[in-house]
Amino acid sequence: MKIFQLINKNFFNIFLFFYSLSVIVASLNTGITHDERFDLHNFQLNKNIISNFFLNTDFNTEYLYGEKTFMTAFYGIGFHIFSFPIEQIFNFVDFDMTEEGKLQIIKHPSIIILFILSGIYFKKLIFLLTLNKNFSSLVSIFYLLYPYLIGHSFFNTKDAPFMSVWLICTFFIVKIIKDFLTKEKIFLKNIIILGLLTSFLISIRVIGFLIFLEYLIFIIFLFNNTKIEFKNFIKKIYKYLILFVTIVIINIYLFHPHFWKNPQTLFFALDFFKNHVQTVCTITLGKCMEAQNLPSTYLPIWFLFKLPIIMLLGLLLFPFTDKQIFKKKINRIITGTLITTISSILFLLIFTKAILYDELRHVLFLVPLIMIVSITALYNYFSKKILFASFLMYIIFFSLQNIKIFPYNYLWLNNASSFLNVSSNFELDYWGASTRNISNFFKSKDIDKKKCIISNRNEGLKYFLKNQFHNCYIPFKNIDKENQRPFYVALLERKIKKGLPNRCTEIYRENISLNFSKEKITLAKVYRCD
Repeated sequence: MKIFQLINKNFFNIFLFFYSLSVIVASLNTGITHDERFDLHNFQLNKNIISNFFLNTDFNTEYLYGEKTFMTAFYGIGFHIFSFPIEQIFNFVDFDMTEEGKLQIIKHPSIIILFILSGIYFKKLIFLLTLNKNFSSLVSIFYLLYPYLIGHSFFNTKDAPFMSVWLICTFFIVKIIKDFLTKEKIFLKNIIILGLLTSFLISIRVIGFLIFLEYLIFIIFLFNNTKIEFKNFIKKIYKYLILFVTIVIINIYLFHPHFWKNPQTLFFALDFFKNHVQTVCTITLGKCMEAQNLPSTYLPIWFLFKLPIIMLLGLLLFPFTDKQIFKKKINRIITGTLITTISSILFLLIFTKAILYDELRHVLFLVPLIMIVSITALYNYFSKKILFASFLMYIIFFSLQNIKIFPYNYLWLNNASSFLNVSSNFELDYWGASTRNISNFFKSKDIDKKKCIISNRNEGLKYFLKNQFHNCYIPFKNIDKENQRPFYVALLERKIKKGLPNRCTEIYRENISLNFSKEKITLAKVYRCD
């Protein structure tokens, strides 16, 4: 009996232990995706800058300051600093990959570890709003098993860490607000932690400056829910604000070595991200929506199909529960700020016609905030028995889905998609998570290793195939030229519908099915051309 009581008391920690082991192993067994090579290259260039600065070396940094400047040049090294010690743990493992591939795959555990940490703080935020320990634990397990988020956390070195750190920052600003509200005190350690986390966030993506909007809204809601006069309010917080801003500025500079030579590079970075040209389009309800000319319906459509239906229900019910939620000051401040932040950022993105693509990856950080608002509404509307049963069913469902569609978890759509043909209505494996599975097919004994491969992801395949194909990889742009036959063609990402030369026969197809749908979704194809 005592054992069951102990398990019941610590079920979240027990879950977290086994979950962490499972997802870290899973992250090391996904494919290497499209942007990871550029992110690794950017980190290597930043290391060259650091070496040149401190050791007076003369490594090449032309990529950052010359005419070839690309968007990856403006990312910082905060994530890589966090990842470095974790990488050393896995550096001694033989992954049967090229060295460059190994350098990328051993970054995956760091992404998932940040996601796990975000789940812990997700639990803390829900507990602040509900004061129900078991419920906050249950919905945090729901959050950690949500296929869409866990899928990105297997490999997405920018958007997933950004999302996780944003959520952790949100917890610490809430903690500071709560302490001020209940004790009229601000603890120095929380200001320091928030300053470090904020600069860490901005080093992952420059768009992290948007979190200052959330902080400002929190302060406005705090002031409006206290009886302190404005002058006294400012007197109480201004020293902490100065300290916070100082920490952020110093660490933004430290986390961005490419600012060291010329601090004005920061403004070039902001301007670049605002105006950079991206010609890709994202298939959304059957229409290829161009990143440079998105309709205002783009984000709502993707939220409608990516958020679990129970989360959509919570959003619909919010107007019927707001009075109950807003009874407590802290709930009013937290929930009111999150709603205002989400609405403001979405409005800004739509109004400014921001360049967005690849469904919700650029606004991934809003998803946990939306979930918190929705869960709070559900908690204040339904009985606890119904809620516990509903989330438990979702946890079982998510667990089965994660196993079934791995490593394509990030492609998950809610059951509303079952009424549509997913293949023709939605973007598929745009990251190229299929590189490992396609490489495994090429390793099979029926494949002639002496023949050449033509693929739009030659680099991704090379990581896993090492030298098995004698380095015979033909650039994809040469697919329509006269190539020595026989050869193989691997179509991944957005190229699976690409036309082929004559006398090519399909020999492999990478398929998954989502939820309860019988539709076979094709993510990659392999052909032999004789």
